[in-house]
Amino acid sequence: MEISNSITGYQINLERIKNSLLESLRAGQILQARAITSSRNQQVQLRIGNLEILAQTQARISAGESLTLQVIKASDPLQLRVLLESSARDIQARAMRAALPQQTSVAHLLNRLTALMPKPPGNQANPPTQLLTQAVTSQHVAAAQGEVAAKPPAAALTAGSSPHSPTPAGTADSRLQSVINNLLQPQDATKLWQTIQRVLSIQLVANEPPSAERIQLALQSSGLFLEAALASGIAPPVDLKRSMLELLLQLRPLLAAAQAGQQPQSLPAAEGGLNQTGFLAELVSNAEGSLARILFNQLSSLPGDNANQQLWQFEIPYRQNEKCDSFRVQIEQQTKQNKQGKAETVWSVNLDFALETTGPIHARLLLIGEEISSRFTAESDETARRLEQALPQLERAFTRAGLKVGTLSATVGSVDYEPRPRFALLDEKA
Repeated sequence: MEISNSITGYQINLERIKNSLLESLRAGQILQARAITSSRNQQVQLRIGNLEILAQTQARISAGESLTLQVIKASDPLQLRVLLESSARDIQARAMRAALPQQTSVAHLLNRLTALMPKPPGNQANPPTQLLTQAVTSQHVAAAQGEVAAKPPAAALTAGSSPHSPTPAGTADSRLQSVINNLLQPQDATKLWQTIQRVLSIQLVANEPPSAERIQLALQSSGLFLEAALASGIAPPVDLKRSMLELLLQLRPLLAAAQAGQQPQSLPAAEGGLNQTGFLAELVSNAEGSLARILFNQLSSLPGDNANQQLWQFEIPYRQNEKCDSFRVQIEQQTKQNKQGKAETVWSVNLDFALETTGPIHARLLLIGEEISSRFTAESDETARRLEQALPQLERAFTRAGLKVGTLSATVGSVDYEPRPRFALLDEKA
């Protein structure tokens, strides 16, 4: 019999003994064993049930150690794997390692969806954040009345922006819209367009100042709290993670239908050079990457070992003209002892973004008691100069808010724009 350690790869070789317990084992079965002796000279005495077996192994096993074993092969030679108990931090790190290479910015998906949406005539459509504000406000009203939202409200497609509305002929987007409408039943196509608009509604726009209320709404709808809200019996009407899951559930069958060649003969995939299957595959990939980013942010925001520290990490999609970018936000709360030995709360906010007009920027705000400090780092010399010129205006704004101003600075330096975990994901001592 062989027992392997799933972490180290060590093998434990046991002689095959005729025993009803061993002969009844099946792949996937879990066993409990105890080491009677410590491993020495690559040998260890194990007890499995009432059976004592001498095993050979390179693994370090201590006398009295309890082992959880899983059968991975029931035939000769019998193979078992040692299942090590994982701490919550190990499970968290493993999930983050899985999400890290898959994640992409939500802004990539929103840019593709914006190009896909039918264009309403004039300015009849509600501003995206207005839809978000209305939905979240209705959630608060329902919660106050003891109601539970069973379904998210369908973001209304305004007059002239129906999923089957005519769009300018000859554009790739309009042809793809026609393909989608022909691949899906009318009610399914309508549901898809409504889901897309719900996803697009969760973004700030340049002509609407990012007020504290809008930032709060963006945090509430970022996907961080979806599972917590569902566990409390309240389905959030607008939530980025929920909408992303709904979008994937609708896009994947659509992609499968396109790959199966179900598009109408009148709209061949090669028409005008439009690769319909490729476009849908890219949408699915972007949606999966966005979902991985949300999951990574959720895992980064889980409570850590330090009860005096909590971090929230999320993204705020921001649309300026025809392009969507993302602001990555980290809010951290810490309780520390000051010089007088008294506990005080320290708040910090890290903001990372990269706009075409500014280049990458990192901003950090630190609030200790009533004193606030701010530090800006920009990769562009011109951007750093403009930020430095705006510092007096920022100081006056802090003063008007009743805060004591500490240190304000703007410098040139490198900016790490990619999401980063707050603890090591790999055990360097393993």
